[in-house]
Amino acid sequence: MNSDLEFAFTIGTIDGIITALMIASRAILSDTAMSLDLSVRIALGSSVVGASSYLVAEYGKLRAEDSLVYRHLRPQGSRRLRNEVDIELFVDAFRGGSISMLMGFVGAAIPLISYSLFERIQGISIGISYLTLILMGVILGRKSGGKILLWSTSLVILGLLMTLLGYYVRVIS
Repeated sequence: MNSDLEFAFTIGTIDGIITALMIASRAILSDTAMSLDLSVRIALGSSVVGASSYLVAEYGKLRAEDSLVYRHLRPQGSRRLRNEVDIELFVDAFRGGSISMLMGFVGAAIPLISYSLFERIQGISIGISYLTLILMGVILGRKSGGKILLWSTSLVILGLLMTLLGYYVRVIS
């Protein structure tokens, strides 16, 4: 898997988890019942929003990089060639967006569906979510050449902040 697709994989998972924690933490922490149907709908909605953001950002980044190179290499270049390149860039961004959407759904499903299925086991869904964020930190640390502990700690802190924010915002209570 190339680095852009790996980025889509990790960012989709992380985005799904932190969005779901923000939306549902009040319900999870106060033991409010959540149906499996609601969990799936929230995970789907979260993944579509995250993937849309990824698609726009990635296409914009690719287009800006390509535009700079194109101006330097072909100042009076063919318009037809330019359109073909734009299509390829969009396809690449769409591929990453699709992976981001799939992993966003999986990421959001981790706290939501685990809570729906195991609501009697207090804190299991939050714990699984934080463990997954630690795993994503390990992956990001290895891939970026950064410090694994720093990445993992940062993601868990982000998860904690989103959990607290969601608890006080009361999206689902």
